[in-house]
Amino acid sequence: MIAEQLCKRGKKVVCVDEGMPNHPADYDNYDFPNFETERDQILNKWREFVVNADGDTTYVFNCIFLQNPMCETMIRFGMDQEESRKYIFEIAEIIRPMNPLILYIEQEDEKKTIEKVKKERGNDWLDAVIDYHVNQGYGKNQALSGYEGYITCLEERQIREMGILKAKGLDALILSEVITAEEFMNLFQSACWCCPTIEQIQTSLIIPQNLLYLDKRKSLLR
Repeated sequence: MIAEQLCKRGKKVVCVDEGMPNHPADYDNYDFPNFETERDQILNKWREFVVNADGDTTYVFNCIFLQNPMCETMIRFGMDQEESRKYIFEIAEIIRPMNPLILYIEQEDEKKTIEKVKKERGNDWLDAVIDYHVNQGYGKNQALSGYEGYITCLEERQIREMGILKAKGLDALILSEVITAEEFMNLFQSACWCCPTIEQIQTSLIIPQNLLYLDKRKSLLR
């Protein structure tokens, strides 16, 4: 949705979704031997991206600012919220010259969301994500198990993510899973787009869980 709106306004846009190969700011494979190695590699990747980014291009990324770092620090390595926050703010500091805007979709019902995704991806996907969440790091430390343990991990992760987003120094919008007309107006205003009237956007819209929107031109953002 973000990339589409920007393109309609004549902006040059690069939109990279989760899992796409050759990501300019992320790795396809997160099989790092330890967090120290991962941290160094990821931060260097972000630095390279900022240096090489086209100043006339707006970049729209999905999941790599919050979801991936939280999955790694909290779920995989069992770190606490402060450790995750420090790492995420290291990334935030690197990309600060690009004036990033973080869009976060708050999940009101994790189970309902997962059931929707399960219908699309199947039981093999569900078994894999359950194993990832409960058999290492946070899940293992909390002695969680099965589907309910997986949901507990997601709920706790969202609590931590919301806390990080509300900290000073991040330009972020927290939206509902089904975005309201008022939230949509706030989104337009934050991105300095020409905002439609409230009557024109009464229909709810759904966008991915978290998006990172970066642009080197200060005029596009607040």
